Amino acid sequence: MIRALTRTAAVAAALCAAGCKSQPSVPAAATPPVLSAPVPLFNGRDTSGWVQVLDSKWTVEDGVLLARQDPKGRRDGESWLVTEKDFTDFLLAVKFRVTPGGNSGVFLRDPIPRATRLAAPDGGNPGPWESGIEANINAVDPEYPTGSIWAIAKGTKGVEHAGDWNDMVIEVRGDRVSTWVNGQVAVSNATQTRTKTGGIGLQRHGTPAFADKLVEFKQIDIQEL
Repeated sequence: MIRALTRTAAVAAALCAAGCKSQPSVPAAATPPVLSAPVPLFNGRDTSGWVQVLDSKWTVEDGVLLARQDPKGRRDGESWLVTEKDFTDFLLAVKFRVTPGGNSGVFLRDPIPRATRLAAPDGGNPGPWESGIEANINAVDPEYPTGSIWAIAKGTKGVEHAGDWNDMVIEVRGDRVSTWVNGQVAVSNATQTRTKTGGIGLQRHGTPAFADKLVEFKQIDIQEL
């Protein structure tokens, strides 16, 4: 069934029919979209539906999904938790907390198969933040603060509450990605051309600089579009 065009899309289509080559994207809404039919990716009990890549363990404690760094692990204690399933267009809502000064991220559409990453001694290259997209979680990053799309779009600074629970909503639709952190727009319709579909992942950052930083998630919901 062909869906009716929205008013905005209809206007854009009419303009392009008149001879335009392209139209600027519509800015993301000031408030985050609400998932009307959310499906949990994290069940609150274990890591069912996810695949751990590399060595720092992801565990569940009191309903919270977390990862502490194993400094002896590969990639200086780096590890990733990636969904078994691939996704294309979606809304994703996550509730996270990272020790102040910590570094994490949410990977989007990592196209490299999990079996390939598991077979590689270093988890496979390029990493998920390069093969796919990463919504950064790092309150002190001077260039790509929390909500930024790593190496693609710099987000609004100061939207994360470091050391406290935070809400992030991510919209991935076609070649566009938007993020909202704690109700504020961080990135509005950034364009990416890296990937069309893939796994969703979570990052436990390596290196000594983040050895004592805890990464926690207690809600990860998705709605496919």
